[in-house]
Amino acid sequence: MRLEDLTKKMILSEVSKIQYLYGLKYEIRYHHDREGKDYTESVAEHVYGMHILATYFLPLEDPNKEWDWQKIYEMITWHDIDEVETGDMIGYLKTPKVRSKEAKAMKVVLSKSPDHLRAYMTPILEEYEALSSSEAKFVKAIDRVEPLFHLYNERGRKTMAKNRTTIEQSESLKQPYVQDFPFIRIFSNTVTFVMKEEGYFFEE
Repeated sequence: MRLEDLTKKMILSEVSKIQYLYGLKYEIRYHHDREGKDYTESVAEHVYGMHILATYFLPLEDPNKEWDWQKIYEMITWHDIDEVETGDMIGYLKTPKVRSKEAKAMKVVLSKSPDHLRAYMTPILEEYEALSSSEAKFVKAIDRVEPLFHLYNERGRKTMAKNRTTIEQSESLKQPYVQDFPFIRIFSNTVTFVMKEEGYFFEE
């Protein structure tokens, strides 16, 4: 796949194929089911979506395999583990006080984790929070665009309406982090443009 060959039609076709794999987000185990009007997503389901997107975008953004791909997958797995303590909050609503609370919660989670896992997770999480490597920056970009893939459907339309999400709020979370990744950037920009055209975003 070449960047210069990507059209809106091709990108939306690829998004549709990825969303097919997202079907596991809605397959509930143990003979349980979500009601038809339940549009919730767990943090773990978000992490699953990130793993799918990382596997899709890594060969495009790092064709020479200069990055540590295993570290990327580990970073994805653990990056939101503080939310075991804090719960999830939409990124554009987070204040400095909230982010300070998250940092403290991460220490609590690590202190409650098995010793060998804590030793393994700690440097990975520190690298991610500092965005001190190409791997961390890639994971952050994937984290920020994953909601577009999750929300570009009728379930997502209802979620965005409920949250009154504006395009400015959405873009404020994505644009600072996608600039270094041309394939991620063009997907993000294209899907955002189409969602704006189709009335997904709240307008004052």
